[in-house]
Amino acid sequence: MRKVSLATKNPTEGTLGPTWEGPYEITKVCRPGTYQLCDPKGKTLSHPWNADHLKYYYK
Repeated sequence: MRKVSLATKNPTEGTLGPTWEGPYEITKVCRPGTYQLCDPKGKTLSHPWNADHLKYYYK
């Protein structure tokens, strides 16, 4: 799961909107603690994400 930041938050949802998006799959380790993500449909996100902004999702 990826943490929703001000840049990725939908402004119409307000303060009660979700704080996590996902699930996402890690496709590449760019460097330790930085990961390239892919959504369930196979689309790769445009830039890598730091591990501080990610959390595990268990099915």
